[in-house]
Amino acid sequence: MLLLLSLACAQTSIDDGASFGPFTQVKTSFTSAFVATSESGAVLVDAGFQDNGKAVAAFLETQGLTLDDVSDVLITHGHTDHVAGIPAYPNATVWAHENEVELILEEGPEGVSVDETLVDGQIIEAQGFAFEAILVPGHTSGNLVFLSEGVLITGDTAFLYKDGTIGPPSERYSLDPAQTQAELLVLRDRLEPRKDELTAVGFAHTGGLTGDLSAFWEMTEREN
Repeated sequence: MLLLLSLACAQTSIDDGASFGPFTQVKTSFTSAFVATSESGAVLVDAGFQDNGKAVAAFLETQGLTLDDVSDVLITHGHTDHVAGIPAYPNATVWAHENEVELILEEGPEGVSVDETLVDGQIIEAQGFAFEAILVPGHTSGNLVFLSEGVLITGDTAFLYKDGTIGPPSERYSLDPAQTQAELLVLRDRLEPRKDELTAVGFAHTGGLTGDLSAFWEMTEREN
């Protein structure tokens, strides 16, 4: 309990309703789903923790849409707080890395399934948006981040902390903490040649970055 309180104090708060390019961060309990909409439907990065999709439904209503209009759910990784909401989207194609399927079946609700698997570097189209899947293993073996419309959505790959730094989640929550830290810096270096393309970074459990992304580009190993 003390560790959880310490982490909560150290990290920034989720900014429910914040915009990151075409994506809106929707808080679902202590985590987030990132939602982009079009005239015909919606696409989510992560399904959230609420199995009834209540928070996402409330946002979609403001866009004239319902949970039935969610066509695709892209899963960053298979932990319960990111996959419990999958049943709320009955018409959605569920995407995840091929190495993550077993974890999703284990931690997701009964009857959950993955419809399509992804590999590193794969680009898919959903609701008119192109999503590039980037493998960043460590937190889980098939942990993905997604780059779309200049927005990097990181799931639990990274948190934004109150001291202005970006770093991985607490070691106790990652399959391989050392790899989680190292691969986060690999991700930074991998995207550096595309620096002008990136306009925002979203994190599942904290606030995000828009405009000034120096905290991402200047990221170094962080004590955690």
